[in-house]
Amino acid sequence: MVLLILFGSFIILMLVGVPIAFALGISSVLTLLFSAKMPLTMIIQGMYSSLDAYALLAVPLFILAGLLMEYGGLSRHLINVAKAFVGHFKGGLAAAAILACTFFAALSGSGPATVAAIGGLMIPAMVKDRYDASFASGIIASGGTLGIIIPPSIPLVIYGVTTNTSIGDLFMAGVIPGLLIAVVLWFFSYIIIKRKYPNIIIHEKATWKERWKALNEAKLTLLMPIIVLGGIYGGIFTPTEAAGVAVLYSTILGALIYREIKWRHWMEIFEKAILISGIALVIVATASTYGRILILENVPSMIINFLIALTDQGWIIITVILIFLIFVGMFMETLSMIILLSPILVPVVAHFGIEPIHFGIIMILAAEIGFITPPVGDNLNVAAAVSGESFERVSIATFPFTLALILMLFVIAFFPSISMILPDLIK
Repeated sequence: MVLLILFGSFIILMLVGVPIAFALGISSVLTLLFSAKMPLTMIIQGMYSSLDAYALLAVPLFILAGLLMEYGGLSRHLINVAKAFVGHFKGGLAAAAILACTFFAALSGSGPATVAAIGGLMIPAMVKDRYDASFASGIIASGGTLGIIIPPSIPLVIYGVTTNTSIGDLFMAGVIPGLLIAVVLWFFSYIIIKRKYPNIIIHEKATWKERWKALNEAKLTLLMPIIVLGGIYGGIFTPTEAAGVAVLYSTILGALIYREIKWRHWMEIFEKAILISGIALVIVATASTYGRILILENVPSMIINFLIALTDQGWIIITVILIFLIFVGMFMETLSMIILLSPILVPVVAHFGIEPIHFGIIMILAAEIGFITPPVGDNLNVAAAVSGESFERVSIATFPFTLALILMLFVIAFFPSISMILPDLIK
């Protein structure tokens, strides 16, 4: 009965349009009122303790750093480098878009921020080169998913805090999967372009002088992930301190060196940073309380027993979990999904031999798919807004890339060495 109230009230609140953060909090209160197993003060104590984590400070700092990069013109320098090296290939502008998304992902830690920063410049350029606007938007939306898997990643920070897993190890585990996904996205885009867009403009190959010029102009931007990630892996500073370094470095670049952040921009930057951070942290607080109730009701043990009774084949159980994560990611906001499900599923998958670090990458990859699938599709909404295309047309254009991400999810899930090789080497 307790679980019925917990799940039922949450679903009803979601259906009537209550924001997910408040739906989680209200359903938790209703459940505690009914069960009387714990005092209501547990809600306040749980919310406070979930936010009273030093590592969690990295979230608003990385959000602020991403906005500073977006306003500071860093994306333009990254795009110029990408164009100089791959712009001359068939479908080179699409490859440049994915490469630019990969670069920016290593700076921002956010999917929608990557789409906004790269899409505003690349989508018009691709349309000018005779790409269909919806296809160009689909490529950017799909490339933007790299923002949450290539470190530094805000969702990986949240997962690390929620499951008490090393954030540095999670960052290392995300590098190779992120780069592989970028290659696969480029390969799928190349196949589509070859079949559907034979008349796109192919640019002349840049000379090495032009390439060195682009690299020289972007050298300070490209140095940022080396400083941030190198500092973490080298033991110079923690991920939270790295987020502070990212804010300082992006401020210096955007305001003092490139001088693209004007006085009028600062209010917008801080307003957006406070709004996005506030939403994220409220979700962290309420979802953590909801998750504690699930653990108190022994939901992880119930799931393990159910799966064991279902089959003794581990690969079938992992497949069921992957399908479940994909489905949930289509409807639930990424941070809510991580905070709500990771405390439940980590003990479940550990029973079947999956390490918490590897599962963190799996969960983030499933969340990536949710970024480009309706009905939520954060990246789809941003790409549609940037391009002026409809949400439906952009959704259709991203379908092949959704299949690519699903393929990579299963590959990485069943070949854990892909994500674990770097953490294991460092250890």
